[in-house]
Amino acid sequence: MYYDYSAWQWLLVFYLYCFLGWCFESTVVSVQQRHFVNRGFLRGPMLPIYGFGATILLHVSLPLYDKPVALFLASMVAATVFEYIVGVIMEKLFKVKYWDYSTHRFQFQGRICLQSSLCWGFLGLILARVIHPPVEWIVAGLPFAALVVVDVLLTAGFAGDVVVSVRTALDLAKLLEELDELRAQGAELRRELSETALVHLTNLSYRVDEARGEFAEKMDGARGEFAGRLDDMREQAGDAYDQLAETAKVRLTNLSYRVDEARGEFAERMDGAKEQFTDAKEQILAGLDDIQRRFADRAEALGRTRKSMLRGNPTARSAKYDDVLQRLKKQLDSHKRG
Repeated sequence: MYYDYSAWQWLLVFYLYCFLGWCFESTVVSVQQRHFVNRGFLRGPMLPIYGFGATILLHVSLPLYDKPVALFLASMVAATVFEYIVGVIMEKLFKVKYWDYSTHRFQFQGRICLQSSLCWGFLGLILARVIHPPVEWIVAGLPFAALVVVDVLLTAGFAGDVVVSVRTALDLAKLLEELDELRAQGAELRRELSETALVHLTNLSYRVDEARGEFAEKMDGARGEFAGRLDDMREQAGDAYDQLAETAKVRLTNLSYRVDEARGEFAERMDGAKEQFTDAKEQILAGLDDIQRRFADRAEALGRTRKSMLRGNPTARSAKYDDVLQRLKKQLDSHKRG
């Protein structure tokens, strides 16, 4: 058993299911996001994965029309394998996973999941009995000339959309690579800032210890010198207490001067260390500001097609560039709300 369609009729069947799939996906995602989402990879109202999936399921379902369990399992397996293959190819080409099931239970690599597979199975059950008869009525009712004209027009629009969308996806992949380089540069500058702060603290601690050591050494030297001279004067002067007191005052004055001198040197070293750290910090922060500005400028220059592609795939992820992809999507959302 098989469907006795011409190539022109199969082509129109494909386009109709592309459109029906777009209607279904856009409705579901728009409800989830609470605003209209032009779902899919293409700009026009078509989701090719539904067109190919429905065509596969129609070929699978007819021979198993009277065997619902086998039909369910065959539809589920065939469509799931197709979905996985398409997901792998698109991610290899465009560096982006345009649908992602990572948050679903019983998923594999985010490309397929049990929930989606069950939906494909149920779709296979109802496709031949419920969905396809009206589609078949439309296709079979068109005169051959009208069928050819419709197919040619749809193919021209579809091919043009594919070319533009593929080019846009490749440009987006290149942009993600450039933005990831900026992210890496920013991470390197932040690491340098942390290391600079650590080096500054280490040097500061060393200088504090060094200054304390010099200060203590000068104090000990001054005390020792003062004590030695005081003992000498006691031996020599005997009861000359007035001269001894005057000498003590002079020595204390000298000791105070040395204390002030040591404190001044310590403060000078501290100021020098702080100035060096401030200069390095300002240079690094200036570099970070420049990177953030360049990132924002690149995001602003996305263009309508790339913005539309990102907004049409709100669950899109990227194994290699996911950080910049999610940041880019958030920036687009904030601009849209603003």
